[in-house]
Amino acid sequence: MQQPIFLLCLSVSILVASLLILKSAPVPFFWIEIVWAAGLIMAMFLVRGSWLRAILLNVAILLSLGAAAEAYLALHEYTPPTYLTPLYVPDEALGWVPVKSHQARGIKASPTGLFHHPVGLLFDTTYTIDSNGLRVAPPYRKEGLAGTALFFGCSFTFGEGLKDNETLPYQVGEMSRGRYRTLNFGFQGYSPAQMLSELELGMVQKVVDSTPQYAFYVAIPTHVWRVAGRVAWAQRTPRYVLESNGNLHLAGHFDNREDLGSRLGLSRDSRLRGQLNKSAMWRMLPMLDPSVNDDDIRLYFAVVGRAQELLKAQYPNIQFRVILHPAMVGEPDRPVYEKLRDGFRQRGIPVDLVEDILPGYKIDRSAYILNPRDAHPSALSNRLLAEHILSEMGQ
Repeated sequence: MQQPIFLLCLSVSILVASLLILKSAPVPFFWIEIVWAAGLIMAMFLVRGSWLRAILLNVAILLSLGAAAEAYLALHEYTPPTYLTPLYVPDEALGWVPVKSHQARGIKASPTGLFHHPVGLLFDTTYTIDSNGLRVAPPYRKEGLAGTALFFGCSFTFGEGLKDNETLPYQVGEMSRGRYRTLNFGFQGYSPAQMLSELELGMVQKVVDSTPQYAFYVAIPTHVWRVAGRVAWAQRTPRYVLESNGNLHLAGHFDNREDLGSRLGLSRDSRLRGQLNKSAMWRMLPMLDPSVNDDDIRLYFAVVGRAQELLKAQYPNIQFRVILHPAMVGEPDRPVYEKLRDGFRQRGIPVDLVEDILPGYKIDRSAYILNPRDAHPSALSNRLLAEHILSEMGQ
């Protein structure tokens, strides 16, 4: 009789511990899986039969592997910044745009770790948006202006985690001592689809009241995924379609994607969904998108190429260049990066490779990114890139 009583007590203890952990512990699913794995190992000594012990052992091993995966993802998953005041608002054409004439404070903390001890603050910065909805640029000379440079791209251009004066467009303008006016059209989560839409809809021309001589598109490999709508935040972003005859046209927007919980029939305010959201593995599942293919890459180049054509049509003497960043930390999309690098060259689009510009980048990029958990460019990276850009301008 003692054996069933021990098993019953063990089961109740594990269930109670799991509920308490789920309610208050950091990374609860890691600890729950550890508790259950330990409980199953203890149960092995209370049951008879080698086959039953083998089952318990294998389940305990699977739970341990699950706990390890949960811990790894919890400590390494991407977490967006928190804004004390809103940084952006919905937009029918682009999906979302910065709030005009506004300052927003962005804070990004490291994961709290398995024991609720914060690893640290990744950044705490203020983004200043001007009356045109662009991140602020440095003052420029009204008289003796050498030229105007437009910058397009995503958070790499906008300056995620950086002060206003540390962004690439700002440093180009400041280092030219005001001889060049710079305009930062980049924003969080954007892709060449937003750049093309801004040009097609005349948004750029409404802002630019001086003739630009240069346009720089800051590219990263994941822009291919974004143009194809293969990212979790693609809702309402411009959807371009490349026809078999090579024609490119805007086909509305990407439809809102249902997350995993909605696909399983869980309402957004359900208690089960709230508990599942405490799992890093559950949170990661909606981010798993299929790999891009050659059609996606052709679409990407068609969008960038069309944007270049429009820029040249609107500003005949403008020079269009691409600043290409390599794959993110971990090199998961290196093959796509190489296809972009070679594709720009084959199409005659001038491309500057960040890894060739920044000294020692291929060996150790730590000084050129915000931190090991965030591969956005650092202020040093932007300063050196600004020096390179100005040298290309003959400054």
